Amino acid sequence: MSSGAIISGVGATSVGRLEGENPWSLQVAACRAAVENAGLAPGDIDGLLAEPGYTQPVVDGITPHYLRLGGMLGLSPDLAGAEVLGGASSVAMIQRAAAAIAAGLCTHCLCVYGDAPLSAPGTFERGRGDDATHGLFGAVGIHAMAARHHMDLHGTTDEHLYAVASAARLHAARTTHAQFQEPLDLKTYLASPYVAAPLRKLDCCPVSDCGAAVVVSAEKMCPPANHPSARIAGMGQAHCLAPMIDERHLRKLPAERSGARAFAMAGVTPSDVDFCQLYDCFTIVVLMQLEDYGFCAEGEAGGFVTGGGIAPGGKLPVNTAGGLLAEGYGGGMLHVVEAVRQLRGDAPGRQVEGARLGLVSGHGLGLNTHATLLLEGVEV
Repeated sequence: MSSGAIISGVGATSVGRLEGENPWSLQVAACRAAVENAGLAPGDIDGLLAEPGYTQPVVDGITPHYLRLGGMLGLSPDLAGAEVLGGASSVAMIQRAAAAIAAGLCTHCLCVYGDAPLSAPGTFERGRGDDATHGLFGAVGIHAMAARHHMDLHGTTDEHLYAVASAARLHAARTTHAQFQEPLDLKTYLASPYVAAPLRKLDCCPVSDCGAAVVVSAEKMCPPANHPSARIAGMGQAHCLAPMIDERHLRKLPAERSGARAFAMAGVTPSDVDFCQLYDCFTIVVLMQLEDYGFCAEGEAGGFVTGGGIAPGGKLPVNTAGGLLAEGYGGGMLHVVEAVRQLRGDAPGRQVEGARLGLVSGHGLGLNTHATLLLEGVEV
């Protein structure tokens, strides 16, 4: 069963330290590029969903983020809102747009992430949430616990984590706009300082300025474009909101349930997937998702990634533009943009041959939130 929705347009800014830019300018630029890419005009957009970045509040005073952004874009949509699920937000807002289209609430919904944390001093200088009281500053602490648990249960090694980081760099080397394109050798990786053992600095995604957006459209209402589209073939969400009483929290991600729903909706299996764009805030999350989505059995992800299994030309190319670890932090929306480019055959230098079906994931907070998309190519 298809959702009846397609991703008709994509747009993204440069990634890295973007002097002179701010979150609003990046979001506006990405949105305008996505609308133009879809072959639409701003007046065609009747839905707007946004993820406020870490430097922006959901509500500033009494003004919601989407209200200010919509005003900057000159929009008067029928549907508007914000999505706040951490790293799962970008995928989740696309699902929300597809559901709204199916319900007849809008026809062309603009979904956007944009932030400039490299240009906003103080963004990551303080702990957030109750966990910070116990020394778990940010997401790295809880993910380090998950990594240690995986190592203890399955014999996962530093070399397996390195294989994920190295593959990201190999993909990024073929991506002209990527933030980190230099190859990564094992010696350099092992010399990288720990942030929260066993996770090193090179196990963690960078901080980046970036804007990225997509237009989700009703397939039957979309004007002809000069490029293929990406149909939303399957989608799912799942969350763990009470981790302290869930004995599986550090062992299993909500990806297991989210993925099962998406595969069932699309009527496909993991063996049908040609590539993945897996949310990779930390290397361990890639290993856990490979297992939870069923690309390999539990405990076998280390062997799966060894020897270039997820690198260019591997058995399952993962994060073909470099992902969060190397392309740069784009809130998860860059993962969607790259998936669409792959399905269009519009990824020169890094194109996965015969790419017809791709999986995109979003993973957020302290292993709490997860969202999955299965996208299939649609010919012109």
